Amino acid sequence: MSAADILLTLAIVAVLCVITIAANYADRNHSRSARQSVFVALLLINALIVMVYGVLQVTAAYSSAEDAPEKSDAWIALGVSVAMAAISSVLMLQPVRNWLARLFPRRTEPPSSAISGTPAALQAPDAGASGTPLFPQMLNYYTAETREQTARTQAWALPGLAPAPAARDGFDPASMVHVVALVFVIYVLGNTVVNFVLGGGLSGVAEEYSTSGLSATDLLLNMLPFLILSVAGVGLGIRRTWRQVIDRLGLRLPTIEALGIGVGAAIGLIIFAALMGTLWQSLVSPETFEEQTKASDALSNSITTLGMAFLVAATAAVGEEIAFRGAMQPIFGFWPTAIIFALTHVQYTLTPAALIILGVAVVFGWLRAHYNTTTAMLAHFLYNFIPLALLVLMPDAALLLHLHP
Repeated sequence: MSAADILLTLAIVAVLCVITIAANYADRNHSRSARQSVFVALLLINALIVMVYGVLQVTAAYSSAEDAPEKSDAWIALGVSVAMAAISSVLMLQPVRNWLARLFPRRTEPPSSAISGTPAALQAPDAGASGTPLFPQMLNYYTAETREQTARTQAWALPGLAPAPAARDGFDPASMVHVVALVFVIYVLGNTVVNFVLGGGLSGVAEEYSTSGLSATDLLLNMLPFLILSVAGVGLGIRRTWRQVIDRLGLRLPTIEALGIGVGAAIGLIIFAALMGTLWQSLVSPETFEEQTKASDALSNSITTLGMAFLVAATAAVGEEIAFRGAMQPIFGFWPTAIIFALTHVQYTLTPAALIILGVAVVFGWLRAHYNTTTAMLAHFLYNFIPLALLVLMPDAALLLHLHP
């Protein structure tokens, strides 16, 4: 990755982070001006997306430049960019989000607009809807665990930042943070499709891995947006303290039981992937199988040391689990998060391997729901590292078992 690419990546992350912080500020203070600023910024980004990913690509395709995209690919990119901008713009409409909320888990607290001037995160529970007493402390409703969490929250409170209650799951269509999260998901999916098309499809992805390989800088820069936007998204310094952010993202030390479950899940997933790979190869021709796996094969071949295998597995596990299972799953729910996760893995796009990734995402989501994000992170790391380590140490055995990262 060139210095220009690094600077561009950092600039994009900085802009998205500022938008995320503004959305948190709007939710906390019910600031109309902050909401309007976020909407304007997103609309400007949408226009920029159409220009860069669409109009400029079509213009370049009809030029004499050596690296110009194919005309058909450029027109597809224009269509995808227009669709991306249109969908993300429509999501800014409140009635659309109200309808879309039926697809996601219902919020366990009143919408952020239900009590004027009070952010949703700071509102009292709705006694009629949830059965929680209006004054639970008078009825000894709080458990010891709740009291302990409240004490921790107050102890870590920042000056001027009101202590937040335990994290509430579910999608709030009135929350600016959730609006921004939805729009960013569209950006990620659209960017994945556009880059896949303009990059030459599976062959182009394979060629990129073969010629450029992977570097530590690439891996760290790929992880950076997941970490920064996740931490900013859950409201560090605006709605939550560091301790509250850690709790919200599900980053807790795993118990002995969770460690065992995480290791067992990783081994089970590796066996599942090997069996599915064997079945997949038996159902398609050798030429088709080679074409569909060339991207993952090229990625595997670019990893030649245990150190690089460790770094690939660690950056993917930490970044993706914090973003998808830690930040997104409590908002969007189990299945939507798993599907989004599968769609973002471009090297498996339009191949049966996407079903393997969906199965993997389901297991990671189950670990997050029943244990914590750290357990899912452990399983994700081992699921990536063990096949990569085998490819480095015993490549023939790994290929025989159809193990791919």
